Order: sequence, then C-alpha cells, then structure tokens
Amino acid sequence: MAERNNWPKLHNAMWPGVVGEGGDAEPPIALNTLLDLTAAARVDGEKFDGVDLFLAEPHTSIDSTDDQIRSLADLVSSKGLKIGSLVAAVWPPVGGGSALGSAEERKLFVTMVEKA
Repeated sequence: MAERNNWPKLHNAMWPGVVGEGGDAEPPIALNTLLDLTAAARVDGEKFDGVDLFLAEPHTSIDSTDDQIRSLADLVSSKGLKIGSLVAAVWPPVGGGSALGSAEERKLFVTMVEKA
C-alpha cells in the first residue's frame, strides 16, 4: 500500500494585519478564534498542519517571556496544530524598520530579527 505524501506541511499564516487591521478599519480576530478556525478548516479532506505566528500585538508580543511562549505553544498544541515559524515584526507599524532604509531603520530591523 502506497504511503501518503507527508510533505509539504500546510500552515496558516496568523498575521493580525492580514486578518484584521484593527483601529478604525476592522477589529483583529482573536488568536484563539484564529486557531479554532484553522484547526476546523478542511478542503477535500485536507487540513492545516500548523500555524506560522507573527510576533506582534495583538496576538504575540515579540517581548514575550519564556512562560508566555510555553503557554502559547500549549495553546497551539491543544488545537492539534504545530508552530512552523515565527515571523519577526520588521515592519515600521509594529516597531521594526526597513532593511533598506536609514541606519536607524536598519538597526530596528536587525533588533526585531534578533528578538525573534
């Protein structure tokens, strides 16, 4: 019997700016709601294997403590999902800076990558 191809893994990118701009635009979707929707999603029997998390508020602070990260990992795992990657908050609206910008912008960019 042929084995089912286990690659590539399918992850949902959990970026607050993609799913809700916040402020006066549209409210961000709560992380728990995004995880529930991701875990329940099915297309032709296929489902998401995990999530990629954007390290920015309102979901996940780039300055999270080890205990907060453990709690986040437990939450994601409780939904039957894995964390595939963490995305550094390199964009200026979330505290980062341009990699091609001024010296100060580049410093902010590198700082966010180092934190992630």
